[in-house]
Amino acid sequence: MARDSKKQKTSESLSEVQASRSIKACYITKLPLELLAEILLYTKSPKDILALTRCSKFFCRTLLHQANQYIWRYARQNCLPEALPEPCSRFTESSFAAFVLDAGPCEICGRLAGFYSSFGLRVRLCTSTRCKSAIEQDKLHISKDHLSKDTYHIFEGTLPVVESSASFAGMAGGHGDWPDISLMYRKSDWACALQDYLDVSQSPAKLEQFITLCSRKTAETKLYMQMCVGLQSWKRKHLEAQTTTENVNTKFSKDLAVKEGLDFWDMMNTPTYRSLFKQKNASLEVIQQSDYKIREVDITAELLKVAKRRSRRAHEAGYSTCRQAVEKHYNRLRALKQESPLPCLPSFRKLPTIHQIQQSTSQSKKELDNALQSQPIRALVHSELEKFHSDAKNALAAIMGFPDWRSPSSRKLHPADRLTARFRCRTCQRVEAKYKDCGSLDYEGAIMHLCSVTLDKPVSPMPFRAARFEQDTKAIAAISALLEVCGIPDDQKGSHRRLSAIGPRIVCLSCDAQIVMEPLDIGHSHRHESMSLAILPQDEANKILGAHPPSYGLAAKLTSKGKIALELRKMKIYLCRHCVQVKPQSTPMPATGRSSEHTDTPNGANDSASTQTATMTPNADSASQKFPKVRQPTLYVFDGLRSHLKGLHKISSVRDEDFICTQDLPWPKSHLN
Repeated sequence: MARDSKKQKTSESLSEVQASRSIKACYITKLPLELLAEILLYTKSPKDILALTRCSKFFCRTLLHQANQYIWRYARQNCLPEALPEPCSRFTESSFAAFVLDAGPCEICGRLAGFYSSFGLRVRLCTSTRCKSAIEQDKLHISKDHLSKDTYHIFEGTLPVVESSASFAGMAGGHGDWPDISLMYRKSDWACALQDYLDVSQSPAKLEQFITLCSRKTAETKLYMQMCVGLQSWKRKHLEAQTTTENVNTKFSKDLAVKEGLDFWDMMNTPTYRSLFKQKNASLEVIQQSDYKIREVDITAELLKVAKRRSRRAHEAGYSTCRQAVEKHYNRLRALKQESPLPCLPSFRKLPTIHQIQQSTSQSKKELDNALQSQPIRALVHSELEKFHSDAKNALAAIMGFPDWRSPSSRKLHPADRLTARFRCRTCQRVEAKYKDCGSLDYEGAIMHLCSVTLDKPVSPMPFRAARFEQDTKAIAAISALLEVCGIPDDQKGSHRRLSAIGPRIVCLSCDAQIVMEPLDIGHSHRHESMSLAILPQDEANKILGAHPPSYGLAAKLTSKGKIALELRKMKIYLCRHCVQVKPQSTPMPATGRSSEHTDTPNGANDSASTQTATMTPNADSASQKFPKVRQPTLYVFDGLRSHLKGLHKISSVRDEDFICTQDLPWPKSHLN
């Protein structure tokens, strides 16, 4: 089956069209050869011609053509500081330019190096003395005079050697140039030549041919070494001229900076002047005033950019210092509780006085710290925080259904300060660790809340804004019902204290088990669509709880990170209250039976007090109640208990009222706070 031929491409892709448009036109390729040659003859360095040759195939074919070798020859003969030596027969003009002027990797460490250290051996070394010592020890062979005269004189002259004692630092064998110094070969060349000699020494005919070949190679090597000696001399003069030129150009640049009123190092670091400086040094030319005048506009623009960038960096550094000082002061206020409650740090930064201090970028850390702790600043911050709290409470009260709330009574609580003020963040639906058990935020938690991570992506911390919050309807309904049962008004001061004094007597009627909890365990309400609860008499609550009352904060400690919590979770000492505290099943009773009993007492803290409370008492004697068959209580490790609660009781988040710890846990002091 014949293979289908490829379709001819009739149109260019969009990317190819855009790429072709972005390439700038090269007009030098359109110059006639005569004009191009005239330009290159003024370069006075084969290095520039070599660079142009490597730009494209067009220039490579053009400049390497035999008819154009005069361009290379003229550049070599007029090179600075003096003409390069005549190349020997093994080189063309272009290959000779590459041999002399190309850079390459150091033979020992691989770093970029300039000229060959030894042209004769083609050894390229960097400026490190370690590399120069290593090359002599590992790769060079010094001939022995008595051996070379008797044994190796046949092939010894064919091998290239080090042309000058200046090639390597501390070179053994005297000072001077070839052939007045000890001969130093490459070990690899010496070993190869010696092996060739040994291979032919057993056959007189081959030995004679080998001697003839060596004689011819010796003559070629002699010419090559003479050229290398000249190159070594030229290299020394070139490096000396380069150093002199660099010193002259540096002095000119310093004088120019003083004359023009510029910073020397700023001027040297501008791309335009730095490029000019390097180009002039490489071509051994002195910078003239006219060179600067041609580029003055570009250099001035670049210096202005440097000054602007430096000013911006200084401002950013000062601004960062101010922000750090403000954050330090904020943490100090939180630790000392001098201004409680404090809003979140982004909101604190927005206070007018704090915002103004953050803009004063010229002050040091110590000055900022002293200013923030001064009495006038503290008074201003205090008044601004009072205004912030007033605005924040009014905004949250509007969300709760109390717009423009006012009251002349000092005993009335602001709606945002009441127990029924519970909020959730619309943006992230998260709460801080402090409110993990509650599942919602009070006023203090709302103004401290930071949406650092949303459900979709991380966001930068934002200041407080009431519109980001909504009411936690389940928690509000539960706490309102409890306050109503207890007869505690939610708008009176002291309601929080009075409700807390009731103790662990609140039973959840919506759970399948008799779950007893503290009055303020409102996070439990999120388990039910509509939570029903009641207050038990103290003896009835104690009977249900037995010898293991709820331990406040134990679940949070056990689920925290750390080796101690991990080890305690592995202990098999935990019981499930949903399995232990099972509800009794009541049998049908006569019409005289009562399901509950209400007593009017003025205080909800205990049974003998006089506050209206709801108490649940047994409906009849024990014979009228049936307890379902309960399995023997099982001890779990904590992670096993979590799996049990999730699988059997459909409880995904473990709370203090869900389990019993049968032993006192050995918490360190840091975990007891």
